[in-house]
Amino acid sequence: MKKKLSVLSYHPNRCSGFGGIENLVRSIKLSVKKSAITVYELYNREPPVEEIEIERTALDIHKKLIFDSRFLATFNKAWVFYWQAMRGKYDVVVTYHPANLLFFLITKRKPKIVLVQSNSVEKLFQGRLLKALAQKILDRVDAITLYTSFDEIALCQRFQIDSSKVFIIPRACKLPSAEPRQTHNNTLVTICRISENQKNFDAMIGIMAQAPELTLDIYGAGSTEEVSALESKISAHPNIKFLGKTNDVAETLSKYSVFIMTSYYEGYGQSLIEARSQGLPIVLFNTFDAAQSVVAHEKNGFLIEPFDQTSFRDGIRKILADESVYQRMSKESVALAATTDSQSIQEKWLTLFTSFQ
Repeated sequence: MKKKLSVLSYHPNRCSGFGGIENLVRSIKLSVKKSAITVYELYNREPPVEEIEIERTALDIHKKLIFDSRFLATFNKAWVFYWQAMRGKYDVVVTYHPANLLFFLITKRKPKIVLVQSNSVEKLFQGRLLKALAQKILDRVDAITLYTSFDEIALCQRFQIDSSKVFIIPRACKLPSAEPRQTHNNTLVTICRISENQKNFDAMIGIMAQAPELTLDIYGAGSTEEVSALESKISAHPNIKFLGKTNDVAETLSKYSVFIMTSYYEGYGQSLIEARSQGLPIVLFNTFDAAQSVVAHEKNGFLIEPFDQTSFRDGIRKILADESVYQRMSKESVALAATTDSQSIQEKWLTLFTSFQ
């Protein structure tokens, strides 16, 4: 009989929010629900609005931060995580950012440490401090989860990695797969957090300006400033609309024919795998390692060289120009969605945790 295992998961935001990490924390909790593993959630902030209703239990640990400035907050988060991990006597601790492990470098004591990839490998260790300590952090962890084998290759090119520590666990798609599409129109969609510095809406606008026969609807949430800036930018483009947050992703995606993403960087792209599961062909800039695992070029969409707007437009038109091409790509999207099926991903998390029992 497997012994009981106590796991502490730390992310600054409680998992009742809409973010990609919040969704991942919910998935991890669900993966161990019927096992001898207990997952405690440590967090610093509640979402401004309870976006997803989750009952609070004794497994929720809310610790507010003292410092708001970026530099001091980094150490504040790391200390809160370290202090809770040591006083709580957990078997395993899980975090989604390497900066949260800074204080673990001063001790070799338990618990076991799992570092979960939450951004592209290139963006994983940002800033002079993290860059200087990156190899020490990687040596200190007991397991690191990466989205794809492409991310593993990218990490191994930069650092010395013990391959036995690496677990390939993609993000889980929370939507059941739909049937492949049989018909299509000229409607495009994207669903994302509204943040120009990451999502590169300027490129979307440039692409749509070259394709007046197409329409694009943008869904998502962001700060008042970011939303206002986006609405101002698209006001001169009648074929682009911002429609705010969607609470029913599957229903929303069912109205559109192609999903697009123009991000400067991503970790994995939760909205991409959701769109894929609903049979939408995808066009995106090839700006992050995991993109190759989400889109098989010319099979379920197009990976476009950054930041070639004309080729991006042409890729969309190729998908929509021929119904047989569209149907083939839609079928391929649904087939590839099996790689991020929720049940199979939950089993991978369970396998990781049981390896520590």
